[in-house]
Amino acid sequence: MKNGKLVKIAVSVALVAGALVYFANSWGESGAMVYYKTVDEVIAGADRFEGRPVRVNGTLVAGSVKQQPGTDRFRFKIAKRGQELDVTYAGIIPDAMQDGRELIVQGVLGPDRRSFAATEIMTKCPSKYEAEAKARSVGP
Repeated sequence: MKNGKLVKIAVSVALVAGALVYFANSWGESGAMVYYKTVDEVIAGADRFEGRPVRVNGTLVAGSVKQQPGTDRFRFKIAKRGQELDVTYAGIIPDAMQDGRELIVQGVLGPDRRSFAATEIMTKCPSKYEAEAKARSVGP
């Protein structure tokens, strides 16, 4: 009887371990796992990120937003710590996307390791607390 229980426990553990391995592999392949890096980190580790989904944080370079006439296709640059990334995007850009604003773009790094095909753009809005702190530092 003891051997029967041990076999059942061993089979149960093996099934659970197999299921965990399966779900871990399928989760990573489905694109659910996305790196979050800054522009300089992506460029420094380009071999790790090329062709993989990644979210990249950087500041919109002033005057870099260009729209292809008659389309919803855009090109712009984001920068961080002296490194720049050329971003292409097709779609509606956020209203809050302004020069100098921090952006997070999600997409894929190109084979040249300096271009990025974005599928999503998010703006990091300045916190209301930053404005309050500035107001307090100025004083009455």
